[in-house]
Amino acid sequence: MSSQDSRRVRTLKRIQATAIRLAIAEGLNNITTETIAREAGISTRTFFNYYPYKEAAIMGPPPDYPAEAAERFVAGRGRLIDDLHMLIAAHLGRFVEERDLVADMLRLSETDQKLLALRQNAVLARRAQLSEMLRRRMPTIKPAMAEILAAAIVAATNTATVDWAMGAREDFLEAARENLDMILPAATMLTAKAE
Repeated sequence: MSSQDSRRVRTLKRIQATAIRLAIAEGLNNITTETIAREAGISTRTFFNYYPYKEAAIMGPPPDYPAEAAERFVAGRGRLIDDLHMLIAAHLGRFVEERDLVADMLRLSETDQKLLALRQNAVLARRAQLSEMLRRRMPTIKPAMAEILAAAIVAATNTATVDWAMGAREDFLEAARENLDMILPAATMLTAKAE
């Protein structure tokens, strides 16, 4: 990551942290982009260079998979689950030091429809990105299979994120690893008979 990219990410995160802090303290409806910008130490114009509106600032930068890790995953020739563990560790590892921020963002998204919609859109975007990576890695995979697998992977990591952020799990990456390892056993339940 270049120093310019690194500076941009730091500014994005500073704005997000400020927006979340203000939304919790004063209520989302009682804060403005101007207030967030002032508290973050930037101009309103600069705020709009980073985020289009306050709700987007609260949700933060899109949590896409890191480009280098994504390319390693696509080019990987090992077992899919092993390469997937590495991709997800690189992805989620960026947030390990932001537990409180993630928890606050998740709580706020449960109180506002626009925030919840943004959160769900981010999940769908990640799923589409992962499905594309799976298709690039395995060109013969059926598109529906890539979609189904991507949905399961994203569900596993999202569950780990919520469990970790809300304090049910201490080790974020281990929670994600365990959830990913449940995908295959969960799929075998489709052939089980009711007890």
